[in-house]
Amino acid sequence: MRLIPWIFISAAALTVVPFGASAAGPQLAEPVVQLMPHLKQLRPSLELDAQQARAIDNWIAEAPAKRKQMEAEMKQLRVQMREAILNNESRLVREDLKAKIVDQEMRLIEMRALCARMLRKTLTADQFARVVASYRSEVSG
Repeated sequence: MRLIPWIFISAAALTVVPFGASAAGPQLAEPVVQLMPHLKQLRPSLELDAQQARAIDNWIAEAPAKRKQMEAEMKQLRVQMREAILNNESRLVREDLKAKIVDQEMRLIEMRALCARMLRKTLTADQFARVVASYRSEVSG
């Protein structure tokens, strides 16, 4: 009979810690939307014209570096928050870090939204629909 509470505790722990995550370092949440891998996979079949290809190539040349920098900053903020909690820093210090983490997360979400907006503007409606369908089939399957 005492086994039942442990089952619920174990299930709750799995929902809090992402599968494969370790306590060794901060983990970032999954992106809200991630279309670029699907665009890259479908690119040969999308039959992009020169202008579309140039716009996408320019985005690919710049955006990933910016995103990686933002993600590195987010991981550092999480390290600082973890240490602030473990070191019993003042509430004001923790509130400041919390606000920075929330701001950074919003910036990362906005970056993904800008990518989707760029693709929507660059691709035809049919091309964009194919990229979205590929993405949706992965996240729902």
